[in-house]
Amino acid sequence: MDCNSAQEEAQFSPGSYDDKELKLLSVEATAAIKEIEFAVNYVTLSETLPNSESVVHLNIETKEKERYCIELTVAGFRIIGKNYDTINNYDMNSRYYETIYQLLDSVSPEYRLIFGELLVDKLKAVQEEVNQEHE
Repeated sequence: MDCNSAQEEAQFSPGSYDDKELKLLSVEATAAIKEIEFAVNYVTLSETLPNSESVVHLNIETKEKERYCIELTVAGFRIIGKNYDTINNYDMNSRYYETIYQLLDSVSPEYRLIFGELLVDKLKAVQEEVNQEHE
């Protein structure tokens, strides 16, 4: 992931998605939870806000102890609240992020650091594997 990629916004046109894409939201949300749990203090699907085929809500606490309520729709991920299960930043002009990584990259310096360290560790492991194959 490129830190600059967080600058890009997803474009949304409600008529441009089909039912299959809508049904994949819950799958995407579940995958996002598994993929980011190493780099946040807490992440789960909201049990209070409604989750459906067209919208899923996540609760996240960053390593900086900032809490967010995240909305996932076909338009992408966006922050809608500054606490769990809270919609207090609901603005039709709120920024959408194509991935949960872009969203976290924009709000959590610790996420960027942890992600970078993980990437370096994986690259070192690949380099060691390549070196062993050539010995």
